[in-house]
Amino acid sequence: MKFLEVAKKDLIIEFRNKNTLSFMFLFSFLTLMIFSAVIESPDPSILWIVFIFAGILGYSRAFLREAEKETIYALKISPLSPLSILFGKIIYNLILMLILEAIVTPLFIAIFSIYPKDVFLAFSVLTIGNFAFVVVCSSLTILTLKSRAREMLLPILLFPVIFPIIVSTVKAFKMAIYGNIQSIASPISIIIGFSIAVIAVSMLTIDYAFIE
Repeated sequence: MKFLEVAKKDLIIEFRNKNTLSFMFLFSFLTLMIFSAVIESPDPSILWIVFIFAGILGYSRAFLREAEKETIYALKISPLSPLSILFGKIIYNLILMLILEAIVTPLFIAIFSIYPKDVFLAFSVLTIGNFAFVVVCSSLTILTLKSRAREMLLPILLFPVIFPIIVSTVKAFKMAIYGNIQSIASPISIIIGFSIAVIAVSMLTIDYAFIE
């Protein structure tokens, strides 16, 4: 369970300064307010768009912060395996995601007056989609660490990979919002299957991607 130590270390640092969480929440809130001012007929997919861009800016910080402060080299020579480091970062990002989701989703419902027919299912779909997004974002961030333009390179790598997650999550979320859940299992299964595939690929490639 060494990956929990990595997640614990990052959470202690984050809750001490709250830089990433504060930035993600502020970005999400401002984006929701802008959308509410310019969009006459709001769509549930707006919430997922907010999570995507807030996540790109926030979840990547788990590894980018290590590279900026050059503590990444300490992690590389530590007794922790690259896989434990990756899973620790994923757990850390998942906790950030759950906190952000718990704050931003009620704000979205209140601002746009979009009330889900099935609240539990709607939150579950968001959580599953965000979980897949966190896994992909955390895994791909490692590939950009050696680049000087890593903040710009990550979105270029990320969007083609998460396209199936975006489409499936939006589709399932709309079904949960409007109560059309007869075929909701199909997009959810795509999200779960994609997450498992990304985790499997990460487990096979993390040693080569993490070590110089």
